[in-house]
Amino acid sequence: MERKHKIKNDFGMPDYYKSYKKKTEKPVVDKQTYNNIITDFNNELQDLIIEENLIYFMPWINLELVLKKEKRRPRIVDGKLINNLPIDWKATNQLWNRDEEAKEKKLLVRQNNSHTAGHVFRVYCKKFKSTLKSRGLYKWKTVRSFARKVTKAINDEDKNIDAYLLY
Repeated sequence: MERKHKIKNDFGMPDYYKSYKKKTEKPVVDKQTYNNIITDFNNELQDLIIEENLIYFMPWINLELVLKKEKRRPRIVDGKLINNLPIDWKATNQLWNRDEEAKEKKLLVRQNNSHTAGHVFRVYCKKFKSTLKSRGLYKWKTVRSFARKVTKAINDEDKNIDAYLLY
């Protein structure tokens, strides 16, 4: 029997629009216009977080969204190599296509992030001040398009991305 580890309770645009219609006696915007407004707001917010290092505070639940950078290096703990650098999946798949033995051993190619001085960036949700009950059970997952925007900005040599440094 399989165990289920996650309780998924996602909300999306249709749910937000239903809530808007319930709370408003005479809704002034249709569903498409509402979706366009929310999408434009979210895109501008993403750009501000990436380019201006904005810390977005959500006062109703006391959460903060911020671009975070970490310095990651391989280290040895109790005689074991711990390597938490991100995996370069493109290079790993190329290696596995060339070498069957590497695929069987599940050898992974890691990124060295030399262009960012060894820093790894991600969108981080700070829950320290949150008033939510059981806040440890809540998880923030960045949408793919936002993660791709962060990657594109980091790889752009013309931009100097600064981020919240958490030690």
